[in-house]
Amino acid sequence: MSTSPGILLIGLGGAGCAMVSRLAPRLPAEIKILLVDTDTRPLAENPALESVQIGRAVCRGMGSGGEIGLAKTSAEADDATLRRQLNGFPLVVLVTGLGGGTGSGVATYLANLATELGSTVLAFATLPFSHEGERRQRQAKEASEQLFLKTHGMVLVHNDLLLQQSGAEAPLATSFSAADRWVGGALQGLASAFEPGALVPVDPAALRSLFANLASPTLCAFGTDEGEGAATKAAAAACDCPLAHGPGSVMKVGSLFVYVVGGPSLTSGEAFEVVAAVRKRFGGEISTLLCARVDPNAGSRVEVAVLGASLPPQKKAAKPRKGAAPEAEAQPLFDFATEASMRRGLFGGTPMTFIDGQDVDVPTYIRQAVKLIPNP
Repeated sequence: MSTSPGILLIGLGGAGCAMVSRLAPRLPAEIKILLVDTDTRPLAENPALESVQIGRAVCRGMGSGGEIGLAKTSAEADDATLRRQLNGFPLVVLVTGLGGGTGSGVATYLANLATELGSTVLAFATLPFSHEGERRQRQAKEASEQLFLKTHGMVLVHNDLLLQQSGAEAPLATSFSAADRWVGGALQGLASAFEPGALVPVDPAALRSLFANLASPTLCAFGTDEGEGAATKAAAAACDCPLAHGPGSVMKVGSLFVYVVGGPSLTSGEAFEVVAAVRKRFGGEISTLLCARVDPNAGSRVEVAVLGASLPPQKKAAKPRKGAAPEAEAQPLFDFATEASMRRGLFGGTPMTFIDGQDVDVPTYIRQAVKLIPNP
Protein backbone atom coordinates (compact mmCIF):
# COMPACT_ATOMS: atom_id res chain seq x y z
CA MET A 1 0.00 0.00 0.00
CA SER A 2 1.49 3.34 -1.02
CA THR A 3 1.82 6.11 1.51
CA SER A 4 2.04 9.85 1.13
CA PRO A 5 5.55 11.33 1.24
CA GLY A 6 6.56 12.42 4.71
CA ILE A 7 9.13 14.96 3.57
CA LEU A 8 8.80 17.93 1.25
CA LEU A 9 12.14 18.94 -0.28
CA ILE A 10 12.14 22.45 -1.72
CA GLY A 11 14.81 23.73 -4.07
CA LEU A 12 14.63 27.52 -3.94
CA GLY A 13 16.27 29.89 -6.40
CA GLY A 14 18.97 29.09 -8.90
CA ALA A 15 21.42 27.38 -6.53
CA GLY A 16 18.71 25.48 -4.64
CA CYS A 17 16.97 24.26 -7.80
CA ALA A 18 20.31 23.12 -9.25
CA MET A 19 21.30 21.11 -6.18
CA VAL A 20 17.90 19.49 -5.69
CA SER A 21 17.75 18.60 -9.41
CA ARG A 22 21.11 16.82 -9.12
CA LEU A 23 19.98 14.95 -6.00
CA ALA A 24 16.50 14.02 -7.26
CA PRO A 25 17.38 10.78 -9.16
CA ARG A 26 18.93 9.24 -6.01
CA LEU A 27 16.23 10.18 -3.51
CA PRO A 28 13.54 7.74 -2.28
CA ALA A 29 9.81 8.06 -2.85
CA GLU A 30 9.34 9.22 0.75
CA ILE A 31 10.56 12.64 -0.39
CA LYS A 32 8.36 14.88 -2.51
CA ILE A 33 10.33 17.42 -4.53
CA LEU A 34 9.28 20.97 -5.35
CA LEU A 35 11.24 23.64 -7.20
CA VAL A 36 10.45 27.31 -6.52
CA ASP A 37 11.87 30.25 -8.47
CA THR A 38 10.96 33.50 -10.16
CA ASP A 39 13.11 32.50 -13.15
CA THR A 40 11.46 30.10 -15.60
CA ARG A 41 14.75 28.67 -16.92
CA PRO A 42 15.70 26.41 -13.96
CA LEU A 43 12.12 25.16 -13.82
CA ALA A 44 11.95 24.44 -17.57
CA GLU A 45 15.23 22.49 -17.40
CA ASN A 46 13.57 19.97 -15.04
CA PRO A 47 10.08 19.33 -16.46
CA ALA A 48 9.80 16.01 -14.59
CA LEU A 49 9.92 17.80 -11.22
CA GLU A 50 6.96 19.70 -9.81
CA SER A 51 7.58 23.42 -9.68
CA VAL A 52 6.06 26.76 -8.76
CA GLN A 53 6.99 29.94 -10.60
CA ILE A 54 6.41 32.86 -8.25
CA GLY A 55 5.99 36.52 -9.13
CA ARG A 56 4.94 36.21 -12.76
CA ALA A 57 3.63 39.76 -12.80
CA VAL A 58 6.57 41.04 -10.74
CA CYS A 59 9.63 39.47 -12.37
CA ARG A 60 8.01 38.50 -15.70
CA GLY A 61 9.65 35.08 -15.81
CA MET A 62 13.16 36.32 -15.05
CA GLY A 63 15.28 36.24 -11.92
CA SER A 64 15.00 38.84 -9.19
CA GLY A 65 18.32 40.41 -10.17
CA GLY A 66 19.69 40.12 -6.65
CA GLU A 67 16.91 42.36 -5.32
CA ILE A 68 15.60 40.91 -2.04
CA GLY A 69 12.55 43.19 -1.95
CA LEU A 70 11.50 42.09 -5.42
CA ALA A 71 11.81 38.42 -4.42
CA LYS A 72 9.73 38.94 -1.27
CA THR A 73 7.02 40.67 -3.29
CA SER A 74 7.02 37.71 -5.69
CA ALA A 75 6.47 35.25 -2.83
CA GLU A 76 3.70 37.37 -1.33
CA ALA A 77 1.95 37.48 -4.71
CA ASP A 78 1.72 33.66 -4.75
CA ASP A 79 1.16 33.11 -1.05
CA ALA A 80 -1.98 30.99 -1.55
CA THR A 81 -0.23 28.68 -4.03
CA LEU A 82 2.76 28.23 -1.74
CA ARG A 83 0.53 27.45 1.24
CA ARG A 84 -1.25 24.70 -0.73
CA GLN A 85 2.07 23.16 -1.74
CA LEU A 86 3.52 23.22 1.79
CA ASN A 87 0.46 22.00 3.66
CA GLY A 88 0.36 18.52 5.17
CA PHE A 89 4.05 17.56 5.45
CA PRO A 90 5.51 16.61 8.84
CA LEU A 91 8.99 17.63 7.66
CA VAL A 92 9.94 20.37 5.20
CA VAL A 93 13.55 20.61 4.01
CA LEU A 94 14.59 23.81 2.27
CA VAL A 95 17.70 23.91 0.05
CA THR A 96 18.83 27.29 -1.23
CA GLY A 97 21.72 29.59 -1.88
CA LEU A 98 22.01 32.82 0.08
CA GLY A 99 23.45 36.08 -1.17
CA GLY A 100 21.30 36.59 -4.24
CA GLY A 101 17.75 37.86 -4.41
CA THR A 102 15.43 34.84 -4.52
CA GLY A 103 17.16 32.68 -1.92
CA SER A 104 17.83 35.55 0.46
CA GLY A 105 14.40 37.10 0.00
CA VAL A 106 12.13 34.03 -0.03
CA ALA A 107 13.81 31.40 2.19
CA THR A 108 12.65 32.93 5.47
CA TYR A 109 9.20 33.53 3.99
CA LEU A 110 8.82 29.84 3.04
CA ALA A 111 10.20 28.64 6.38
CA ASN A 112 7.71 30.81 8.24
CA LEU A 113 4.82 29.50 6.13
CA ALA A 114 5.80 25.88 6.74
CA THR A 115 6.14 26.49 10.48
CA GLU A 116 2.70 28.10 10.60
CA LEU A 117 1.31 25.00 8.86
CA GLY A 118 2.73 22.74 11.56
CA SER A 119 5.83 21.37 9.82
CA THR A 120 9.27 20.84 11.27
CA VAL A 121 11.56 22.91 9.04
CA LEU A 122 15.20 22.19 8.26
CA ALA A 123 17.31 24.31 5.91
CA PHE A 124 20.52 23.65 3.98
CA ALA A 125 21.91 26.91 2.63
CA THR A 126 25.07 27.67 0.68
CA LEU A 127 27.02 30.87 1.31
CA PRO A 128 28.80 32.86 -1.45
CA PHE A 129 32.43 32.47 -2.43
CA SER A 130 34.58 35.13 -0.78
CA HIS A 131 35.36 36.66 -4.18
CA GLU A 132 31.68 37.34 -4.96
CA GLY A 133 31.75 40.76 -3.36
CA GLU A 134 30.69 42.61 -0.26
CA ARG A 135 27.03 43.01 -1.25
CA ARG A 136 26.37 39.29 -1.68
CA GLN A 137 28.29 38.52 1.49
CA ARG A 138 26.23 41.05 3.45
CA GLN A 139 22.94 39.83 2.01
CA ALA A 140 23.87 36.23 2.78
CA LYS A 141 24.80 37.05 6.37
CA GLU A 142 21.58 38.96 7.03
CA ALA A 143 19.46 36.30 5.34
CA SER A 144 21.11 33.45 7.28
CA GLU A 145 20.45 35.21 10.57
CA GLN A 146 16.77 35.67 9.69
CA LEU A 147 16.39 32.11 8.35
CA PHE A 148 17.98 30.64 11.48
CA LEU A 149 15.26 32.14 13.66
CA LYS A 150 12.46 30.64 11.52
CA THR A 151 13.79 27.09 11.17
CA HIS A 152 14.10 24.20 13.59
CA GLY A 153 17.53 23.39 12.22
CA MET A 154 19.85 25.04 9.71
CA VAL A 155 23.09 23.86 8.10
CA LEU A 156 25.31 26.38 6.30
CA VAL A 157 27.62 25.19 3.51
CA HIS A 158 30.43 27.63 2.75
CA ASN A 159 31.30 27.60 -0.97
CA ASP A 160 34.92 28.40 -0.07
CA LEU A 161 34.97 25.13 1.89
CA LEU A 162 33.92 23.26 -1.25
CA LEU A 163 36.90 24.69 -3.12
CA GLN A 164 39.20 23.47 -0.39
CA GLN A 165 37.84 19.95 -0.81
CA SER A 166 38.43 19.74 -4.56
CA GLY A 167 41.25 22.23 -5.25
CA ALA A 168 41.19 25.42 -7.26
CA GLU A 169 42.01 23.60 -10.51
CA ALA A 170 39.13 21.12 -10.27
CA PRO A 171 36.05 21.56 -12.49
CA LEU A 172 33.25 23.57 -10.90
CA ALA A 173 30.96 20.52 -10.93
CA THR A 174 33.52 18.61 -8.88
CA SER A 175 33.64 21.42 -6.33
CA PHE A 176 29.90 21.14 -5.70
CA SER A 177 29.88 17.33 -5.58
CA ALA A 178 30.99 17.43 -1.94
CA ALA A 179 27.93 19.47 -0.99
CA ASP A 180 25.74 17.02 -2.92
CA ARG A 181 27.21 14.12 -0.93
CA TRP A 182 26.77 15.85 2.43
CA VAL A 183 23.24 17.12 1.84
CA GLY A 184 22.19 13.99 -0.06
CA GLY A 185 23.39 11.77 2.78
CA ALA A 186 21.43 13.81 5.31
CA LEU A 187 18.29 13.64 3.15
CA GLN A 188 18.61 9.87 2.78
CA GLY A 189 18.85 9.60 6.54
CA LEU A 190 15.78 11.77 7.10
CA ALA A 191 13.79 9.79 4.55
CA SER A 192 14.76 6.52 6.25
CA ALA A 193 12.56 7.42 9.22
CA PHE A 194 9.53 7.48 6.89
CA GLU A 195 10.49 4.37 4.88
CA PRO A 196 9.53 0.91 6.22
CA GLY A 197 11.88 -2.07 6.45
CA ALA A 198 14.80 -0.72 8.47
CA LEU A 199 17.14 -3.10 10.31
CA VAL A 200 16.89 -0.70 13.26
CA PRO A 201 13.83 1.56 12.73
CA VAL A 202 13.22 5.00 14.17
CA ASP A 203 9.91 6.69 14.91
CA PRO A 204 9.39 9.74 12.65
CA ALA A 205 7.76 11.55 15.58
CA ALA A 206 10.87 10.93 17.68
CA LEU A 207 13.02 12.31 14.86
CA ARG A 208 10.93 15.47 14.73
CA SER A 209 11.21 15.80 18.50
CA LEU A 210 14.97 16.28 18.16
CA PHE A 211 14.20 19.52 16.32
CA ALA A 212 11.32 20.65 18.53
CA ASN A 213 12.70 24.16 19.09
CA LEU A 214 13.12 26.95 16.59
CA ALA A 215 16.63 28.35 16.15
CA SER A 216 18.42 25.20 17.34
CA PRO A 217 22.15 25.17 16.48
CA THR A 218 22.50 22.24 14.07
CA LEU A 219 25.22 19.72 13.27
CA CYS A 220 25.49 17.82 9.97
CA ALA A 221 28.12 15.26 8.97
CA PHE A 222 28.49 12.48 6.42
CA GLY A 223 31.05 9.74 5.83
CA THR A 224 31.38 6.63 3.69
CA ASP A 225 33.86 3.78 3.18
CA GLU A 226 33.95 0.24 1.86
CA GLY A 227 35.72 -3.06 2.36
CA GLU A 228 36.86 -4.60 5.61
CA GLY A 229 35.98 -2.49 8.65
CA ALA A 230 33.86 -0.19 6.48
CA ALA A 231 31.47 0.72 9.32
CA THR A 232 34.26 1.87 11.61
CA LYS A 233 35.99 3.80 8.84
CA ALA A 234 32.75 5.41 7.67
CA ALA A 235 32.04 6.55 11.23
CA ALA A 236 35.54 8.06 11.42
CA ALA A 237 34.96 9.82 8.10
CA ALA A 238 31.71 11.28 9.41
CA CYS A 239 33.44 12.49 12.56
CA ASP A 240 36.06 14.21 10.40
CA CYS A 241 33.57 15.58 7.84
CA PRO A 242 34.63 19.14 6.90
CA LEU A 243 31.00 20.27 7.10
CA ALA A 244 31.05 19.56 10.84
CA HIS A 245 34.28 21.51 11.31
CA GLY A 246 33.78 24.50 9.02
CA PRO A 247 33.40 28.13 10.06
CA GLY A 248 30.63 28.54 12.61
CA SER A 249 29.95 24.82 12.87
CA VAL A 250 28.44 23.31 16.01
CA MET A 251 31.00 20.94 17.54
CA LYS A 252 28.87 19.40 20.30
CA VAL A 253 25.12 18.86 20.48
CA GLY A 254 22.65 17.52 23.00
CA SER A 255 20.61 15.34 20.60
CA LEU A 256 21.77 13.18 17.70
CA PHE A 257 20.22 11.29 14.79
CA VAL A 258 22.57 8.72 13.27
CA TYR A 259 21.74 6.97 10.00
CA VAL A 260 23.73 3.90 8.93
CA VAL A 261 23.21 2.03 5.65
CA GLY A 262 25.24 -0.90 4.38
CA GLY A 263 25.11 -4.15 2.44
CA PRO A 264 23.63 -7.48 3.56
CA SER A 265 26.64 -8.12 5.81
CA LEU A 266 25.93 -5.08 7.98
CA THR A 267 25.21 -6.18 11.55
CA SER A 268 23.40 -4.50 14.41
CA GLY A 269 26.65 -4.61 16.38
CA GLU A 270 28.45 -2.61 13.68
CA ALA A 271 25.63 -0.07 13.62
CA PHE A 272 25.87 0.43 17.38
CA GLU A 273 29.66 0.76 17.12
CA VAL A 274 29.06 3.63 14.70
CA VAL A 275 26.75 5.28 17.23
CA ALA A 276 29.37 4.93 19.98
CA ALA A 277 32.02 6.60 17.81
CA VAL A 278 29.67 9.43 16.79
CA ARG A 279 28.53 10.05 20.37
CA LYS A 280 32.13 10.16 21.56
CA ARG A 281 32.88 12.85 19.00
CA PHE A 282 29.69 14.93 18.90
CA GLY A 283 27.79 14.37 22.17
CA GLY A 284 24.15 13.32 22.16
CA GLU A 285 23.76 13.07 25.93
CA ILE A 286 20.11 14.17 25.93
CA SER A 287 18.93 11.86 23.15
CA THR A 288 20.41 9.70 20.40
CA LEU A 289 18.33 8.03 17.69
CA LEU A 290 19.73 5.33 15.41
CA CYS A 291 18.25 4.21 12.11
CA ALA A 292 20.10 1.36 10.38
CA ARG A 293 19.15 -0.02 6.98
CA VAL A 294 20.38 -2.80 4.71
CA ASP A 295 20.71 -2.00 1.00
CA PRO A 296 21.17 -5.14 -1.13
CA ASN A 297 23.01 -3.07 -3.75
CA ALA A 298 25.49 -1.49 -1.32
CA GLY A 299 27.97 -4.38 -1.39
CA SER A 300 30.72 -3.70 1.15
CA ARG A 301 30.02 0.06 1.25
CA VAL A 302 28.75 1.70 4.43
CA GLU A 303 27.41 5.25 4.68
CA VAL A 304 26.94 7.22 7.89
CA ALA A 305 24.89 10.43 8.10
CA VAL A 306 24.66 12.48 11.29
CA LEU A 307 22.26 15.27 12.23
CA GLY A 308 22.34 16.91 15.62
CA ALA A 309 20.49 19.63 17.46
CA SER A 310 21.46 21.66 20.48
CA LEU A 311 19.44 23.95 22.68
CA PRO A 312 18.69 27.41 21.27
CA PRO A 313 21.12 30.12 22.40
CA GLN A 314 20.19 31.66 25.74
CA LYS A 315 18.89 35.21 25.47
CA LYS A 316 20.82 37.76 27.47
CA ALA A 317 18.79 39.55 30.11
CA ALA A 318 18.08 43.14 29.15
CA LYS A 319 19.83 45.72 31.28
CA PRO A 320 17.42 47.82 33.41
CA ARG A 321 16.98 51.41 32.29
CA LYS A 322 18.74 54.05 34.32
CA GLY A 323 16.54 55.17 37.21
CA ALA A 324 14.01 52.39 36.66
CA ALA A 325 12.97 50.27 39.62
CA PRO A 326 14.32 46.73 39.43
CA GLU A 327 11.76 44.10 38.52
CA ALA A 328 10.88 41.44 41.05
CA GLU A 329 12.19 38.67 38.78
CA ALA A 330 15.63 40.28 38.64
CA GLN A 331 16.33 38.87 42.12
CA PRO A 332 16.87 35.10 41.72
CA LEU A 333 15.13 32.87 44.21
CA PHE A 334 17.10 30.40 46.27
CA ASP A 335 16.29 26.78 45.52
CA PHE A 336 17.69 23.46 46.61
CA ALA A 337 19.96 21.63 44.22
CA THR A 338 18.59 18.64 42.40
CA GLU A 339 20.47 15.85 40.71
CA ALA A 340 19.56 17.29 37.30
CA SER A 341 20.81 20.76 38.20
CA MET A 342 23.98 19.34 39.75
CA ARG A 343 24.73 17.33 36.63
CA ARG A 344 24.70 20.31 34.26
CA GLY A 345 24.45 23.41 36.46
CA LEU A 346 25.36 26.58 34.58
CA PHE A 347 26.19 24.48 31.52
CA GLY A 348 22.60 23.26 31.08
CA GLY A 349 21.94 25.38 27.99
CA THR A 350 25.31 24.84 26.31
CA PRO A 351 26.73 22.07 24.08
CA MET A 352 28.39 19.19 25.90
CA THR A 353 32.17 18.98 26.20
CA PHE A 354 33.21 15.34 25.82
CA ILE A 355 36.67 13.89 26.48
CA ASP A 356 37.10 10.13 26.04
CA GLY A 357 33.32 9.78 25.87
CA GLN A 358 32.62 11.61 29.14
CA ASP A 359 30.90 14.96 29.65
CA VAL A 360 33.56 16.81 31.64
CA ASP A 361 31.11 19.57 32.56
CA VAL A 362 29.57 17.07 35.00
CA PRO A 363 31.48 16.86 38.32
CA THR A 364 33.80 13.87 38.56
CA TYR A 365 32.17 12.44 41.68
CA ILE A 366 28.82 12.34 39.87
CA ARG A 367 30.26 10.81 36.68
CA GLN A 368 32.03 8.10 38.71
CA ALA A 369 29.08 7.58 41.07
CA VAL A 370 31.17 8.31 44.16
CA LYS A 371 29.01 8.57 47.28
CA LEU A 372 30.02 11.50 49.45
CA ILE A 373 30.17 10.70 53.18
CA PRO A 374 29.67 13.75 55.41
CA ASN A 375 32.20 14.45 58.15
CA PRO A 376 31.05 13.30 61.62
